[in-house]
Amino acid sequence: MAFCADSVRDPRASSTLPDVDERERRLAQNEALFREVNERVEAVAHQLGPDVPYEFVCECANADCTFRVQVSLRAYEAIRSDPKQFVVLPLHYTPEVEDVVAREESYWIVRKSGEAGEYVERLDPRGR
Repeated sequence: MAFCADSVRDPRASSTLPDVDERERRLAQNEALFREVNERVEAVAHQLGPDVPYEFVCECANADCTFRVQVSLRAYEAIRSDPKQFVVLPLHYTPEVEDVVAREESYWIVRKSGEAGEYVERLDPRGR
């Protein structure tokens, strides 16, 4: 299945946050794109049960990242309970727009902050 960054753009989000600079917007859109992919992975993972590790796409801001992150469905749901949080491989974060909130052995949880956080919250597929 092919995805494009335009598929996660919400016109309401870009028009309501004019102060988010273009770089932050692009980084946020990359992460939101990977989140969209993981929403589809999660739908399949429900068949395996909540504690079985499943491969999700690293949700870092690097559009070229193709790495996978093993996370149980239960852990992924906990991460996704906050629309500003993303699951990434260790060191796959952008410190100028996000903070590391947890470090697990095989993945980190990062949280978008400031206007970039508000922007990704509007892009969250669960909030639409």
